Amino acid sequence: MAKKSPITSEVEQWLKLNHKLHTHKEMAANIGCCIETVRRALVRLELEVVHGAKYQRRAVPKSWSRPCIICGCSKSRPRMQFKCNACHDRERDADKHMPSKRNVTITLPRIDVCLDKKEKATATSENLQLG
Repeated sequence: MAKKSPITSEVEQWLKLNHKLHTHKEMAANIGCCIETVRRALVRLELEVVHGAKYQRRAVPKSWSRPCIICGCSKSRPRMQFKCNACHDRERDADKHMPSKRNVTITLPRIDVCLDKKEKATATSENLQLG
C-alpha cells in the first residue's frame, strides 16, 4: 500500500508562499517527500503547470438538467446522458432478469408406426416435396 502523502494544510500554505523561491528538489527536501509528490501538489494547488500526462488533472464534465426521457426527473447529470442514473440502473438490471431473445420453440418430429411392416417412419410438420 502506498505511503500517506506528507502534504498537510501547513505544507500547502508553505508551498503557496515559497514555490517560486525554491526548486522542486529543495522543496522536496524541506517537506521530506519525493520530487514527484511536490510536483503533483503544485499542480493540484494550481501553482504551477507541469507538462506530462501523470501530472494532469481530469476536467469536470459539463452537465445539464434536461428531463430524463423515461421518468422526467431533471437532476443534474453529464451532458448527452438522456436517462438519469436510476433509470439506467433499472434498465440494466431488467436486462439481466429477462429471458434471452434467442429462446426458440423447438418442435420434435412426430414418430408414426407403420402397421404393415412394423417399421418406424418419421414425419415432420413441414410438407416436403418428394421426387
